Amino acid sequence: MLWLITIILILVIGVLFAYIFLYKREIRNIAKRLQFIRNNDTNRKVNLQIKAKEINELAIQLNHLINYYKIEKVAISKAQHEFKEEITNISHDLRTPLTSIAGYVQMLESENTPREKKAEYYSIIRRRIDTLIKMLDEFFEFTRIESDEYPLKLEKINVSNVLADAISLFYYDFLSKGEEPSIQMPSAPIYIHADKDALKRVFQNLIKNYLNHGNGNISISVKEEGNHVCISFKNYAPNIDNEEAKKLFKRFYTADKSRTKKTTGLGLSIVKNLVIKMKGEIEAYVEDSFLIINITFNL
Repeated sequence: MLWLITIILILVIGVLFAYIFLYKREIRNIAKRLQFIRNNDTNRKVNLQIKAKEINELAIQLNHLINYYKIEKVAISKAQHEFKEEITNISHDLRTPLTSIAGYVQMLESENTPREKKAEYYSIIRRRIDTLIKMLDEFFEFTRIESDEYPLKLEKINVSNVLADAISLFYYDFLSKGEEPSIQMPSAPIYIHADKDALKRVFQNLIKNYLNHGNGNISISVKEEGNHVCISFKNYAPNIDNEEAKKLFKRFYTADKSRTKKTTGLGLSIVKNLVIKMKGEIEAYVEDSFLIINITFNL
């Protein structure tokens, strides 16, 4: 009887040692695979040679981590690329007026420059400086909004009144452009919860964007749609397609690839951020060569 027990113990111990050996070997193999995956750009996953429940669960969780790591790596690489592009665009936007100012200052310092020309150059320098100040102000404001340092006070606001005030500020700008916007607003007041100054800034930026880049036939409307109010800006834009329309709210994006226009590409990005902070929604799309930007708030 004793010899039978001894044989069973030896077999059990042998099986245990075999499992321990296999487990250790599998763990070493997993470590080698992880090291290979870490050091190489590969789609390999952690595969097992034994199908033990605990090791299998470990492999599943490790593969989840590998997938997450790859997704994060791609996102970081994309963010770094976009950041470099944004820095390049900012540098270009600031360098252009600064280079122009330096050139005119040099001409002012020349003894060969006539007096009447100097007065003209002073005026140009002043306009360039004003442009630069506006750009820096927009950079600063965008940074504040992105970092949640732009406090909003949501209260009951009449949308039509705020929109009418914003449009009136650009009366002479529309006259100089040689057109009058088509405006459709209901006679009865429509109320939403919003920050009055932020809402006015949203409307101002949209109108500025049209005045800087629009091609005519602008129409602005306010209408109720069920439990929502939709504020729509529509203008003729034959050179923009839906793919480009989706990029309009991207920070520093401008449809002017040469970036010759005096703009930072932040105006519509500020619009989107403020609308979202006021719990609204915004979209842009093209329909029959018309760019349409819709802003929706709950009533």
